[in-house]
Amino acid sequence: MPELSDAFRDKLYNAVMNLKEELVKETAQILTFETISGGKTEEEKGRFQKEIAGCLHFLKALCERHGLVYRDLDGVVSVIEQPGESGEKGLGIPLHIDVVPVSGEWKYPPFSGTVAEDTVWGRGTQDDKGPLMACLYAIIALKKLGVKFLRPIHIVMGRGEEVGHWADVQYFIQKEGAPAFSFTPDAMFPIINGEKGIMNLRIDIEWDLTRSDQGLRFFSLFGGTRANVVPDKAQVLLEWEKEDPEALEQLKTSLAEFAKKNPGVKYTGPELCKRSEDQPNGVKILFQGKSAHGSLPEQGHNAILDAVHFLSQYDAVFHECRKYCEFLYVSCSKFFGEGLNIFSEHPFVGKTTVNLGVCKIDSQGGRSQINIRPTLGFSCKEVAERASKLVKEYAKEEDIKMFVVEAKAWGREPLFVDPEKNSFFISSLQTAYNAVTGRKPELQAIGGTTFAKAYPNCVSFGPVEPAEEEEMAHMTDEHVKIPHLLRNTKIYAYAIALLTTDAK
Repeated sequence: MPELSDAFRDKLYNAVMNLKEELVKETAQILTFETISGGKTEEEKGRFQKEIAGCLHFLKALCERHGLVYRDLDGVVSVIEQPGESGEKGLGIPLHIDVVPVSGEWKYPPFSGTVAEDTVWGRGTQDDKGPLMACLYAIIALKKLGVKFLRPIHIVMGRGEEVGHWADVQYFIQKEGAPAFSFTPDAMFPIINGEKGIMNLRIDIEWDLTRSDQGLRFFSLFGGTRANVVPDKAQVLLEWEKEDPEALEQLKTSLAEFAKKNPGVKYTGPELCKRSEDQPNGVKILFQGKSAHGSLPEQGHNAILDAVHFLSQYDAVFHECRKYCEFLYVSCSKFFGEGLNIFSEHPFVGKTTVNLGVCKIDSQGGRSQINIRPTLGFSCKEVAERASKLVKEYAKEEDIKMFVVEAKAWGREPLFVDPEKNSFFISSLQTAYNAVTGRKPELQAIGGTTFAKAYPNCVSFGPVEPAEEEEMAHMTDEHVKIPHLLRNTKIYAYAIALLTTDAK
């Protein structure tokens, strides 16, 4: 394996530590840009563009201060470049500067860039703004040591990764060609050379609803922000023509019995509500869960699943809606695909996973998005075919208008980068990780999807070290401890030195 001399390694670590104050300050600053992608309204889209522009302006100024090249490719994607002298293809570092929405009660405001308790707090600290700053300052540390960069480095910054938009980072390849090898700091250490695939399955239902004038009856359910996030809230609304104390007491009893039979269920209400633009005259129930990354549904608690489970058993819900809720619960409560007839397991990549991420049910019907991560050897096409067949059979059996929406669904197949065919690249990353942490640099697979699928010969490399910290991507109170931010910068600096410079 390639490695750096002890003397140069020590100089490199010292260079990183000398940049600590600036690294922390600039990491906190980049977190203040509210680059939440996926807005639906014109106002949300406009705010996103404004925040992205501010974030890129900040990065451009930072690059200029440190002698790095900042380039904007036709308004599509932005690149930070350290040129190389050899004329060879070099290292790509694709990552993203957009983030997912926030939810839950945060210890510190998610876009404040708060530095407290030897920690930087905020949305993006792990996914992906903190890693961006670690990679950037790794290059800066090497430049301060006066090394010669033989191969170029390109940090390619996507703006829509969290909503499945990869055209920007792929545009870099179209314009300038693929790097020789790449890593994306968007998962965990040591090295992720295998990934499950990803696809979203949308299952809808339609009905012609004639509401009864009697008693308490179903009005709507809404939960989830993104298909790739385990939803931590789901709101159920029930309505009545006039207040019915007896029906309310029966609802309270039903909820209490449901929670008793299903440990882990948490809810608030039922709470009386008055008619407004978005709610009826009736009752509100809020099911509460725990958010997590959609690739790890077993690590969260899905509030939508609790809601549809309850509604599938509650008498005030009409037949079609109960059956739709029943299908969603049965098909998605088994996180490894058994309920959709798509269970599959690979010895290296693991099991297929399923997350019911978004659900909306109202007087017109229901719309649900299910995030599925097929394992290696199981194509997105096969998953869609199996699930669609199951939906059709269930709809026919129950005589309901439920169907899979054949939208322009994007899907990305599983990934495997062969270490034997990429020995110089993989061994350099292994050496860097081991040199900084002292731990064994094992190769691993994950259920998450990263830009590793966007570039050839690309793996995920950090930023989370499972032996030292918790995975916080997409979660409330996302943060990075300052010692971990410095650790990551050292790892990236060591790896970049081996892959692109003349350092000895």
